[in-house]
Amino acid sequence: MKYHLTTLVLLTIISLSSTVTLRGQDLEVVDGLFMLKNDHGARASAMGAASAAIAADANAIAYNPAAAVGLDKFTASFGHTVHWENIRMESAFFGTGLTPNLYLHGGIRYGAADKIEKRGNVPTEEPEAVFDAHDISFKTGLAYRTSPRVSIGVALGWFIEEIEGYRGSALNIDLGAQASVNEQLDLGVAMTNVGSSFTITKAGQRGSNDIPLPTVYRVGGSYLYRTYYRGVMDLVYFDDVFHVHLGAEAQLHEMFSVRAGYMSGYDTKNFTAGASFGYRNIIVDYAFVPFTSNLGTSHLFNITFTL
Repeated sequence: MKYHLTTLVLLTIISLSSTVTLRGQDLEVVDGLFMLKNDHGARASAMGAASAAIAADANAIAYNPAAAVGLDKFTASFGHTVHWENIRMESAFFGTGLTPNLYLHGGIRYGAADKIEKRGNVPTEEPEAVFDAHDISFKTGLAYRTSPRVSIGVALGWFIEEIEGYRGSALNIDLGAQASVNEQLDLGVAMTNVGSSFTITKAGQRGSNDIPLPTVYRVGGSYLYRTYYRGVMDLVYFDDVFHVHLGAEAQLHEMFSVRAGYMSGYDTKNFTAGASFGYRNIIVDYAFVPFTSNLGTSHLFNITFTL
């Protein structure tokens, strides 16, 4: 028996949603933790998710835990992502300075796929049942400025996945470092979602096969030109494939910036774009991520404030 999303197109556009197969009493999960395979944060997504070297950004912590360095005041960011009407993602991240060189950070991500249709091996017009899938990620950690130019960071996390009554969880860790070469050039390296495989189980049923964590390796750079223009590039290794992520940001006004990006090596996404508006201690970010093959568009929103 197989569990399918409402449409095959939806499964393809995300290429993330869990695929579950029941064989007798065995549960096979082909692809789990779909939430954690989405690019996080509107600013980063608009710049092609090239954020390994971006510092002092509450949402960049999801890409590199050393990014909390520079958040001297308490900073929090709340995000909302719309893929299609029955897939959504919510997030909340924060960072704050504890001492001049030590920073605390953390975040929660929640993903939900509603009204997933359950069918047997023989296609039918009406589903046998409808159920939901949920992913949750909790993370917290520390970042430390080891010298005026070098920072390191670590985060400890806990993933939880639930699919139609099946539930599982896994411990994971993020490690990262950033270095400022000069006033214009910053470098970053990180590995995120590192941990052992897990299974999902249900009372009275056999557990699933081992589900690997979506571990990502990144190395990247950020170049700031004349204070108002930034270019970024990441080399990303994910799902046994190398990708190149490119992005640019231009501050056109003290309250307004525009962004664009490109990601190589993906089946259904490449170009991205976005903008931000800031006023006093509040910034609103937006990202537009179109998919190829007529598969629609994702919209990401973040509101960030500093106290």
